[in-house]
Amino acid sequence: MRDAWMADIPEFPVPGAPPDPGLEHLSPLQVINIPEVGAPPVRVRDVDGIRRNTLWEAVFLFHKCAHANLAAQRLGQQGMHSWCMFNAYHSAYLGAKGIMELLGVALPNLDGKQVAIDLFPQPEKLPKKVAGRLRASPQFHDFLVIRLKPIDQSELWEAFQRVLRITTADCIDMSLSKELMGIPYGKFSPPRNHFLYQAHFWPLDDLMADAALEEMNDLFGVELDIKEKGFLLRLGFSVYHLFEQLMTDFGEQSAVINNQIGESRFFSESELPELGTYKKFRSQITAQPGGLG
Repeated sequence: MRDAWMADIPEFPVPGAPPDPGLEHLSPLQVINIPEVGAPPVRVRDVDGIRRNTLWEAVFLFHKCAHANLAAQRLGQQGMHSWCMFNAYHSAYLGAKGIMELLGVALPNLDGKQVAIDLFPQPEKLPKKVAGRLRASPQFHDFLVIRLKPIDQSELWEAFQRVLRITTADCIDMSLSKELMGIPYGKFSPPRNHFLYQAHFWPLDDLMADAALEEMNDLFGVELDIKEKGFLLRLGFSVYHLFEQLMTDFGEQSAVINNQIGESRFFSESELPELGTYKKFRSQITAQPGGLG
């Protein structure tokens, strides 16, 4: 997939520029045949701009994920640890969508219809053996469109886990990936929802007074466990870290993508004290058996 993207690197006007126009506003996508809910996927020949815009959206989501994660840590540094985790969830949610797009699965709303787009579908004809060896990997010139009913947050997490499960990427920390795949998909969003929908809920003792900084450094725990108070913070760190690893690996092949990474918040402002908690998280997973850091 990384090699396939190389032919569709966007021309970013500046680092962090929003997609132009983005999948939901891409004119050729507005006129394709969208199947009914439950119908088989429709295979469509590539339309101009679909891959460039998908990749652009993935890069933009990387910037949004990093921004939201930095915002969460800034709140944490100020002692507002509970609301820090609320923001960390949104960083993870943005990161999950971006990772999916970077791995070739987008979930745009086209003409009021929720669809999934698979940019790297199984080819209709498998490559034949030539002189005992397989032909080169097939070039991707089409994509699949699957009509979905409106998806909620738990279904987004289900899709994210499926994409992780079927993707081989040696550049990512498999321990973190397995932890993310091991959480029941319906359990990701309830800790965030409790903030909004349970009038009596507040996770920590910082509602009326700020918490101590050292408590923030211990909040993310040692594993991704929905029973832990700091689950959402560790979730945000875990998803961002996988996203960063995928982007960095891609950046090794593309100077344009590498420039986007270098200008992102975690890289361009790496010495900010607010990033100290994330650095402690990275030190922890690097020290764990099987962790790639």
